[in-house]
Amino acid sequence: MAVSRICIFPCGGMKKVESTVARIASYIVNEDLLPGKTMLMCVPAFLRGVEEDILMVENNPTVVIDCHEESCGSNLMALIGIPPAVRIYIPDIVSQTGLVPGRNRQILDPVGERLAQEVARRAAKAAKWMLEDANYHFENRKVQVTGRNLCDYSDEAVESLDYILIEPAIYRPRSMPPLWDG
Repeated sequence: MAVSRICIFPCGGMKKVESTVARIASYIVNEDLLPGKTMLMCVPAFLRGVEEDILMVENNPTVVIDCHEESCGSNLMALIGIPPAVRIYIPDIVSQTGLVPGRNRQILDPVGERLAQEVARRAAKAAKWMLEDANYHFENRKVQVTGRNLCDYSDEAVESLDYILIEPAIYRPRSMPPLWDG
């Protein structure tokens, strides 16, 4: 099925500056880089079972922005049985670019803003590719919760998604369609 919209799922954590970087990056993608072509996942609504949020994840490829080793976005996607189309991993971007998140969690300082811009650029690149490549094929999926609490997190989530590195800091699950040459 051709892709017309992309779901963006940034980390929703509050205790790390990287979480703010992930959220700001998702807004940059949604409002500046790909307006009208992306939707932002609302985790509280999703966890409450709001139909609109469930359908957003089931019917559109999701770009997860994980900001630390807990990999909250990847964990949630693994728990519901829907692999994200792409994972953007902020620690890799920090390692590769030398950009840092800064120190302010409420409003990013200039160095954190630069990191958010770079995260957004990479997320938009993956999203744009899925939107524009006629050969990219996405199949709708159904949320599946099998007796597990959606708030349970597992160290095995990242391994269970079997991520393949496409290019620095951009991954896709092996089970999802390829992106560009990745």
